[in-house]
Formats: sequence, C-alpha cells, structure tokens
Amino acid sequence: MKTIIVTGCTGSIGSAAVNLLRSRGFNVIGTTRREPRDGERRLDIGSLQSITAFVENLKADGIKVDGLLNNAGTMERQYATNADGFERVTATNYIGTYLLSRLMVEAMGPQLTVANTVSLTCYIAHFDHSFFNIDAQNYSQLGAYANSKYAVMLFSQELARRTGNHVNMTDPGVVNSRMLHMDRWFDPLADALFRPFCKSAEGGALPAANAVTADCSLQLFRGNRHSDLPHRWQNTELAAWLWNETERRIKDKGITL
Repeated sequence: MKTIIVTGCTGSIGSAAVNLLRSRGFNVIGTTRREPRDGERRLDIGSLQSITAFVENLKADGIKVDGLLNNAGTMERQYATNADGFERVTATNYIGTYLLSRLMVEAMGPQLTVANTVSLTCYIAHFDHSFFNIDAQNYSQLGAYANSKYAVMLFSQELARRTGNHVNMTDPGVVNSRMLHMDRWFDPLADALFRPFCKSAEGGALPAANAVTADCSLQLFRGNRHSDLPHRWQNTELAAWLWNETERRIKDKGITL
C-alpha cells in the first residue's frame, strides 16, 4: 500500500483530501499543528525546526513515502513574523513548502511525487526579486498570499527540473472554507452573496488527490482535469533565482541543504 503525506489535514480541504485518498486505498499520514490523532503527526509548516524534525522522525521510523501533498496554508490580515524571522504568510505557504519538499525528496528519492497547492490569486501576483522584502509598511493581505502562491508555482517547476521527481500543482478553486474570511467588515456580506457559489471541500480536494497520485509531472490540476502550466507562469530565470535565494536564506538560519 502506498503512503501519502497530506499537510494541514485538519482544514476543510486537507480533511477531505485525506478521506478521498483513503477511499482510493492509500495509507495517509496527515500533519497538524494540533495534538495528533490516529494517523496524524505533528508538523508546523511555518517552522523550519518543526519541518526538519518531522522528516528526521519519518526516516528514524523507517517510513517509506510515495506522495507529498503540500496543502497547508494561511492568509493573514496583519503583518507578522514567525520564530525564524520570516513574514508568516511567506513562511507557511512558500518557505515551508520549499523546505519540506526538498528534505522529503532527499529522504525518499525519485519515487516521491510532490503536489503543491497554488491558487487563482496567481493572476494578480506581482512577483520579482523584492519578494522577500516584506514589512509592515508594504504588506498587503491578498498581495502576500498571491505572491506566496506564485512562488510555489515557480518552485514546483524548478524542483521538477533539478530533481527529476514528478511534481504537480493543484488549484482547488474557490472553496467554501475558513480561508475565505479576510476578517473584514464585508465578510458577512460576502458570505451571503458569494459562499453559495463556492465549491465544497470535496470539490477542492479532488484535484489535489489526483495531482499527488498521477503518473505525470508539471501538470496543473483543476477540477477533474489537468493541463500544461500556462506559459504566462513559466519563468526559468526567476524560478532559478528563487530556488537559490530561498536556499541561502534557509542556510542563514542554520539548516544545510
């Protein structure tokens, strides 16, 4: 039986993905920042130390993993940094995905398929070499989220190129989940007008489950279909810069890759 890791398994999409993958006959290890239950392990994807400890524990326990679904993510109204000194949305959505994927590929080898969660917000991302230069003055709730997801898209391309592993992207679409709340005055109005037209958690989990189990690479999964990544989101030069710059910043925190 193949084993798949699903990060953020207690969220609506994560929980639905776990159930869907198990219904297909996979052994699923869910990760959570909360107290783990059966079939779960503790992992704070926004913490470099937690990520490295998680992978070391998997290796120590002799667990062979075939798929990694990077589902965990966050959207923060206010600017804040994590314990490692990174802006929290960037740390959780992108840097954590980067580090966990790289360590897992190193530990599990070419058998590992990686599926990374991107977003429709990539259409409004403004991504350049200033990506990491976020502070309280230039922070934007939606902008930080969009840029972090665009970074995941660039990283996915570079991970596949450098390692040869199967790496896919999953876009859940607009899902009726807690993520839609922006903690703004218009949330109740948005709930009344917008939520009835959103996808269910199961609908958002479907492309994720397909992406992490597919025998293909560099495909963007939406709904029950997949396609090549649109040319507008392909940038080999920027992807290479992002890979190297992220590695440098993680090494500055004492983690060797």
